[in-house]
Amino acid sequence: MDLFSHALLPYLLGNFFKRNKQEITAFVIGGIALDFDIFLLWIQYLYPTFLLITHRGITHSLFFGFFTVLMILYLATRDRVKDRVRRFVSFEPTITRRTIAFAYAGVIIHLFLDYITTRGVPIFFPFDVTKYSAEVFFYTDIYLTILSLIIIIFLYKKPMQRKATTKFLVIFLVIFAALGTVRIIEKTSAEDFFKDQNKKVYPTTSIFDWYVVANNSDKINIYEYTGYNRTSSYNITVPRLNITTGGENLDVALHAAGEMPQVKMFKWRAYTVAINASFSDGAWSLEYYDPVQRAMAHGSPAFFRRAAAGFGSVKVRVEGDRVIVQ
Repeated sequence: MDLFSHALLPYLLGNFFKRNKQEITAFVIGGIALDFDIFLLWIQYLYPTFLLITHRGITHSLFFGFFTVLMILYLATRDRVKDRVRRFVSFEPTITRRTIAFAYAGVIIHLFLDYITTRGVPIFFPFDVTKYSAEVFFYTDIYLTILSLIIIIFLYKKPMQRKATTKFLVIFLVIFAALGTVRIIEKTSAEDFFKDQNKKVYPTTSIFDWYVVANNSDKINIYEYTGYNRTSSYNITVPRLNITTGGENLDVALHAAGEMPQVKMFKWRAYTVAINASFSDGAWSLEYYDPVQRAMAHGSPAFFRRAAAGFGSVKVRVEGDRVIVQ
């Protein structure tokens, strides 16, 4: 979910339950704190690791979420930070047992909003790296983003009484529930259309368009389903392992490449993974890619398709005992 919704919902709820300014501030900080993980992304590039140092990774869990929000809440109480933020918004951060509790409540709301979107969050990390997702909303729902931004602009330009913020809360929750209901109905329709429990259904930016993926032992089938007219007009099939040029010790090369943290992270983030393999000059060239992500970009301009292809893959060269991530 987007940053605007993550900040707005705790703010409206805090006003609805008549919390004081310190508690509402902590509530909102908790709602946005986990997304400060974007400032950690450089670590993954410089020191590749499988500690989920990525967006919606290590901070997006019940365990590390607590320490993340505690750190952000502490930084927010520093005079230099408070002075700068107060130039733009009413801001009163404090650290007490109650404000820490409200900040963690904001974390819970953040995790819930991200859980209902595609790809989800590793809620129980570090005890379990599994990402949990209801796969109802797209990664960022454009309708909720626009709605949240409009409400925030109104609140910023014209601060309102609690009664007015309650109306905004009702508007947000009604639209949120309506969109969620329609999406659940459309997702169920997609599942019924294919009538195969082995298929997984993923949302797109459109309420009516869904991608359905069937993972078989040797191939991956991808369908685009349109709920508006109950049809599936686009589908592709890709081999799970496509060997363009044969060679020896492919299993050894795949095992060695699979141990690389970059490959582990790619598999963790991807909808599903296929591999292109070729052998030349005594080395295996392996490309791990996400065919679902490429399918989602099929109707986009060529520039975006090329960007998606580069972003949605990782290439590895295995030569004997040497493994090089390219």
